[in-house]
Amino acid sequence: MPEESTRPRSELEKKLQGQEAPRSEPAASIDTHSATDASARNKLSVNVGHDISERLRSLAYTHRLSESSIVEVALTMFFARGDDALLGVLLRELGATLRRR
Repeated sequence: MPEESTRPRSELEKKLQGQEAPRSEPAASIDTHSATDASARNKLSVNVGHDISERLRSLAYTHRLSESSIVEVALTMFFARGDDALLGVLLRELGATLRRR
């Protein structure tokens, strides 16, 4: 799978902008705090490219945010873009693959 960092950001942004968010729910109304209770959270561990990791750390530090909250909001916004079928196609187009251990 090609790293996202090797693709020009503008290419990724164009693909994401080409997929309109559902009009029934404005982005401002996305509920990112629906599972604020600590017991309702699951731990997730993923490997990301160096460039993404550095940008995430820098953004978190600059704006005094936790890295995990940034990732949670980003995923919430991504999932609000459409149903799983649409997102699956979009992810494949962006180079997502099945990773094996």
